[in-house]
Amino acid sequence: MLFSQAFLPLTVEHLLKEGKWDARLAVELVLLALLQLFASLLSHRAGHHVANEAGTSLRRAVFRKLLRTPFLKQQGLARASIVSRHTADVDRVCDAFEATLIEGIPAVIRIVQSLIILSFLEWRTGLAMTVASIVFLIVRTGIGRSLLTIDRQRLDASSTVGELVDETITSSPSIAGSHLANWQGQRFSNAVGTLRQLTDRQGAKIAQLVAGANAAGLVGLVVVVSGALIRGGENLAAVAASLLYVEGVVKGLETLPSWIRGVQQGVVSQIRIDTILQSPERLTPSPTTSSSAGLSLVDLAAQFDSGETVRNINLVLPQVPVIGLVCTTRVDPDYLCALLSGDANPTAGAIALDGHDVRHDSVKERIWSVPANSSSFNDSIGEIFRGIHPVISDSEILSALSRFGLAHLPQLTTGLDMPLGPGGEQLTRNERQRLALAVVLLARPEYITVGPILALADADTGLPLLQLLKESVTSTAIVSINTAELAEATDAVLFIDTDGVHLTTHRELLMTSANYAHHWAQRLATDEVDLSVLGIPDGDERTLLTRLVTESYSPGEVIYRQGDPADRIVFTIAGRVEIVGTNAQGDERRLAVLGPGNHCGDLRLSPGEQRAETVRALDDVVVRSLSREAISAGMTGLLDRTTAERQVVATLLRHGPTALSDLAPLMPALTDDQITQALALLERDGAVTQDSGKLRAVQKRRSRTGAADLLDRLTDL
Repeated sequence: MLFSQAFLPLTVEHLLKEGKWDARLAVELVLLALLQLFASLLSHRAGHHVANEAGTSLRRAVFRKLLRTPFLKQQGLARASIVSRHTADVDRVCDAFEATLIEGIPAVIRIVQSLIILSFLEWRTGLAMTVASIVFLIVRTGIGRSLLTIDRQRLDASSTVGELVDETITSSPSIAGSHLANWQGQRFSNAVGTLRQLTDRQGAKIAQLVAGANAAGLVGLVVVVSGALIRGGENLAAVAASLLYVEGVVKGLETLPSWIRGVQQGVVSQIRIDTILQSPERLTPSPTTSSSAGLSLVDLAAQFDSGETVRNINLVLPQVPVIGLVCTTRVDPDYLCALLSGDANPTAGAIALDGHDVRHDSVKERIWSVPANSSSFNDSIGEIFRGIHPVISDSEILSALSRFGLAHLPQLTTGLDMPLGPGGEQLTRNERQRLALAVVLLARPEYITVGPILALADADTGLPLLQLLKESVTSTAIVSINTAELAEATDAVLFIDTDGVHLTTHRELLMTSANYAHHWAQRLATDEVDLSVLGIPDGDERTLLTRLVTESYSPGEVIYRQGDPADRIVFTIAGRVEIVGTNAQGDERRLAVLGPGNHCGDLRLSPGEQRAETVRALDDVVVRSLSREAISAGMTGLLDRTTAERQVVATLLRHGPTALSDLAPLMPALTDDQITQALALLERDGAVTQDSGKLRAVQKRRSRTGAADLLDRLTDL
C-alpha cells in the first residue's frame, strides 16, 4: 500500500510531462491504483485480525487474574469498575492497537516518504512542508500531554457514573425506604456534570490537534500554488505531482490526532487494567504446615464480621463420612466453609490437607464447596452440569435432578437446554442450592463443605441429603447443621462458640458443653407463628415450633412458584409478600399482598399437590416455614416417630396409595430394611393400611373444639 502511494504521483507526473497518451504509463497507473486498493483492504483486515487476537488474549489474562485477586470479592474496586476494566478498557486498548497497525504506522511512513520525494521533486515545497510538520509535532506534544491527563480524568469520571448506576440498582430498597432518591439523583447529576466538563475539555484539545494538521496542509498548498504562479505553467506536471504528495502529508497529519488520541486512551485503559493484572494474589498460602493426614487446623485464628474471633486452634478433623458444623449466631458458618475449602485467608495460621495449605491450587482441587449463597448462571441446566461433567448424558442429568428433589425443573425451564436467566432468576433459592449440590456431588469429591442451605434446615428434608453426601463423597463432608436431629445423624460435630472449638459427637457435646446444650434448647417465640391454622393440638404445636425454618428474601425474589411441588407452608414474620397467579393465556395478576402475621402455601396434603400461585418478596422479608413432612407428621400424630416412619407417611400422602414395590424408589435415602421396619410399626398402630395391594396413609384429622368444631358438625349434618 505504501509502495503504490509513493509511486502513483510520479506516474502522474510522467504522464503529464509527456503531454500525450502513453499506454505503458497508463497501464502502470491503473495497476498501481488496483494494488493500492487491494493492499489497503488486505492490511485493514489483517490489522483487525491481529488486534482482535491480541484483545482476546488480554481479556482472558485479565479474567484469569481477576479470579485470583481480592477484586473477586469486590475488595478495593466497585463491581461496576471491575466490569468496565473487562469491557470498555480492554476495548480501548484493542482499538488503540488496531489503529496503530492500520493507521498510525502507515501514516508516519507516508508522511516521511512524501516529504522525502516532495523535497526532490519541489525542494521549496518539501522544505515548507517539513517545517510545517515539525511545528505541528511540537504543538501536538504540548497538547498531547494535557490531553493524556484529561483522558485519564474522563475515564475515571465515566467509571464513577457507572458505579452510581450500579449502586442505585443494588441499593434500591434502602433508597426508597430512607427517601434518598433526591440525594442519589443529585450525586448522579454531579458525576454527570463532571463527565460533561471533562468531555468538553477533551473535545477542545482534539479540535486543536485537527486544526494544527490542517494548518500544516494549507501551508504546503499555498507554497505549491505560489510557486506555480511565479514560474508559470511550464511546470504543470511537477505541480500536480507535488499536490498529490502534499495531500499524502496532509492525510498522514490528519490521521495523527485521532490515532494518538486512541493510543492515549489505550494507555490510560492499560494503566487501569494493570490494577488487576499487577494486583497481589487473593489467597496467600503458607508453606507446609502439618504432618497430619487429612484436614487439620494449625494455629488457626479467624475473625468474623460480627467481631467474634477464634484463636490458636489446633485440631485434626477425623476422616468420617459427615462432620456437622454447628455455630453460635455470632459465628458465620459460610465463612468457616470458605476457610476449610481454601477460598479465604485466616487471620493467622492455616488449614492443611495432608500437611499442605488448602489454599495451594493443587490441594484446593481436592476440596469442593457449596455455599449458602449459591447462585446459578444464565445458562441451561444441561450446560451447568456439563461445566463439571463434559460427557454427561441427559438421562444422567434427569436422574441427578430427581435424587435432589428437582425433577420438576425440566418442565419449568422447558427442557434441559433453556437458559435460567441472569443469576438463575427462574429458580428459587432452595432450587439454586440443590442444583449446585447435585452438580458437585456427581463429581464424587474427596472433601466437600456445605454451608447453611435451606434443604438442611429441616430434619425431614435434610436427612436424605446427608445420606446422599455419605454415598457421594469419598472422604469427608463438612456440613453446616441447624437442627439437633441432623446433628445426631452426623458422625461427629464441630462446635464453635465463644469458648473455642469442640469436636466430638452430638450426644457427648450435650453432656459436656453447656453452650452446646443451650444452643439447641433455644426455641422460637410462640406468638410469632400461629400454627392453629393447621388444626393440630397444643402439645403438638409446641413440638412443631422447633421444626420451623427461618428464611430471608430480597425484594423481587421468588419464595415459591406456581406449579412447584407443595413442600411447605410459609409464615411471614417481617416485610410483605405478594401472591400472583397466571391465567390460561399466561397473563399474570396480583391476587393478594400479605404482611407479618399472615401465612401462605396452605397444604391440603392431597396426592400430587402443586402450587396454584407464585409468591414473591415485596420488601426485605423474613419468613418461617414448616415442611410438608413435619405438618403431615403433626396431623397424623407421628411427630415423635422415627424419621423413616415420618418419611413413609409423607410419601404416601404426597403420592397417594402406592404399591410396596413402588415405594422404595420414592425414598432413595432409606434402605429396604428401614422401610420394612417403619411400615410394620405404622401398620401396627393403624397409621398405614393396605387396600387392594396398595399402602395408604390414614389421616386422623384433629381440630380445636369451639366454633371450628361446631361448623364441622353442621357440615356433616
